[in-house]
Amino acid sequence: MFWRLGFGLSAVIFSVAAGEKGSDAALPQTVTVEHFNALFEKSPFTRTLNLSDSLVLSGIADMNGERVATVIDSADGRTMAVSKTPNTEGWRLVQFERPDDLESAIASIALDGGEIVRVYYDKERVEQASKLAARAARDRTVQFAGRMIARNVLPDWINEIQDPVKKGQAIAKFIEGGGFDKSPYDAVKMALSQSDPQARGTVMSAAFGRLGGGVGGTQINDAVNRLNSLENGCDRDFAINGLAHGLAGRDPKGALKWANSISNEGFRKVVVENVSRRINGQKNR
Repeated sequence: MFWRLGFGLSAVIFSVAAGEKGSDAALPQTVTVEHFNALFEKSPFTRTLNLSDSLVLSGIADMNGERVATVIDSADGRTMAVSKTPNTEGWRLVQFERPDDLESAIASIALDGGEIVRVYYDKERVEQASKLAARAARDRTVQFAGRMIARNVLPDWINEIQDPVKKGQAIAKFIEGGGFDKSPYDAVKMALSQSDPQARGTVMSAAFGRLGGGVGGTQINDAVNRLNSLENGCDRDFAINGLAHGLAGRDPKGALKWANSISNEGFRKVVVENVSRRINGQKNR
């Protein structure tokens, strides 16, 4: 029984192998780039998932006799208009319930893939998304200003550095050497235009170090107001680091007070130690 079964299995395997050699029909077909055309045109990786959860109705308008819904994406603050005519995203308005009352209106929007989402007004989410949009606009403005400043103020050899960290270090040394003393607040704009976090922190510390030192006739209240305009987090902590070091020679108590206000505990300990060392070093001179 055993040998009979074994022989039968061998025969089946041999038969399949022989069939594979005799015909290409059983072989998988070669994949070509044309197979991915649909994926290239409508990639799932470039669209926001769960748009029905992130889109919020933010406004209603009549344009050229056509009802238009304004929606805002609460995930990134993007705003777009949707009407019966497909927009640049391929979205179109297919139904508008109670369009005369924004707070109770419901817009049904057909996406480019055929999915229909129902969008409602939500005051809190609209306000939150508007803040995101405003922040993104400020960031673009700061980055543009930083590029213009870099073009007009920084030496060519710094602008030609490709590595963002090394470039940040070079900019910081340029600031510390007085390169921005005629317009010290432009150094802060330069810091905010750095996309690399390490470079951004290095330049921010250098910028506020000069402001804390009173370069260009800078008043400490003005420097503090600029620092307080920064959001809590890394930017503010690095700004405080610079300000505290700049104040060490002018106002030691104030310098230590600022150093102790850094939000990150580990960074705070390092800065307090460094500022204390600087203050003690100046006392011993």
